[in-house]
Amino acid sequence: MRTNPKHIKTVLIVEDEEDIIEILRIAIEYNSDFNVFFAKTGPEGLQKAIILQPDLILLDVLMPGMNGLELIEELRVFPETATIPVAFITSRVQKNEIQEYQKRGAIGVIEKPFAPLEITAKIYTLWNEATTK
Repeated sequence: MRTNPKHIKTVLIVEDEEDIIEILRIAIEYNSDFNVFFAKTGPEGLQKAIILQPDLILLDVLMPGMNGLELIEELRVFPETATIPVAFITSRVQKNEIQEYQKRGAIGVIEKPFAPLEITAKIYTLWNEATTK
């Protein structure tokens, strides 16, 4: 893992569903001081991750084209993004699926549907677990 600052400053969320993007945008901006950026596709997420080098990336698993599992593999290839903590935000939370996400390097999972008022706390929990290892 990279040497992380104590606080999350920038979060990139890669999600293709517009309604979920808006819920996340409102909930996170209301409950935190993160700079939040969004991408709607895997390739766009990869490009933004390389440019922004966010503190944390949240990925949807099911996206058209490049899905979240493919994207995490791509993120690990580039030096700019190889050590950025990544968590999945998904409804696919069977034990074997979560094990696969962790095997691919994910720090955790945020289950859909999520409670908007609890999303920021969940992000902090994942962040704290990832940065204290």
